[in-house]
Amino acid sequence: MSNRNKTTVLKVLIERVHSLKNGGKLNEAIRTAQTAVDTARRLIETDPEQALNLITSLELFGDLLRESNNYADAESIYIEALEQTKTANSDNEQLARIKSSLASVYDFNQSPEPAIALYQEAIELFTKLDPPSELDVANLRNNLGMLYKENENFDSAEKNYMKSLEIFERILGQDNAELAVVYNNLGTLYYSSGFFAQAREMHEQALEIRENCTLVNSTDLGQSYANLATTLHQLGNNEDALQRYKKAISILEDSLSNDRETFAIACSNYALLMRNLGKKRKATSIEKRAQKLLRKQT
Repeated sequence: MSNRNKTTVLKVLIERVHSLKNGGKLNEAIRTAQTAVDTARRLIETDPEQALNLITSLELFGDLLRESNNYADAESIYIEALEQTKTANSDNEQLARIKSSLASVYDFNQSPEPAIALYQEAIELFTKLDPPSELDVANLRNNLGMLYKENENFDSAEKNYMKSLEIFERILGQDNAELAVVYNNLGTLYYSSGFFAQAREMHEQALEIRENCTLVNSTDLGQSYANLATTLHQLGNNEDALQRYKKAISILEDSLSNDRETFAIACSNYALLMRNLGKKRKATSIEKRAQKLLRKQT
């Protein structure tokens, strides 16, 4: 097959991958993406100038593997794509996407050092675009905040969360789900660092946004009630904490099939509060009911 025909076939394969993905046929899309990558690899053997087609195919393949939770293979594919960008004239936007995707793989695999470095490099590239891709920067800042929190670097976590907040609020306004996520993460950061008053303010802000946001996920709303309840308990406001736990569990129970873990944690914390208040029988009842509902989901 001539290189011209291979290029045409590769274009058809890439278009088919997008079509299959959009149609929800993930496994078929992965198979076709693998074929596209193999075709592109053969193509550059005789025509190195086609390296950009290989990078595009690799990025698409890596994204699909990551979406299917195949992080090990996605990692090797993204690394190959980055190697190709060293000799090909890849644009900064594509390079930023690949770096951020590989960073998310390292993040998932709990490899914070390479994840942080790649997130920072991707942020720099997205910032230099004309115009800058600020929403991508905001999302990556939030990711960095979570990584720094896990590594107990409070100042760096707070700094990145605040930068993420500033961008989301300036571009999307005050009532959007993305902003609520960052407020929630800030609340968790302050709580874990012992700043309970600040944590309460952040969780109340996240809850207020989620209550008013039409596109909010019910699990996220329940999480906000539960996080605020836990914080209120630490501040000694037990009556308000009990009301928030009841609301959280009611919401989370309706979406139990989507998130068992958040429901289980909320019930456990609710029962713990009841025990601290001397209501052992009620605490046991909460735990038994939670266990029964959770067993039904297995």
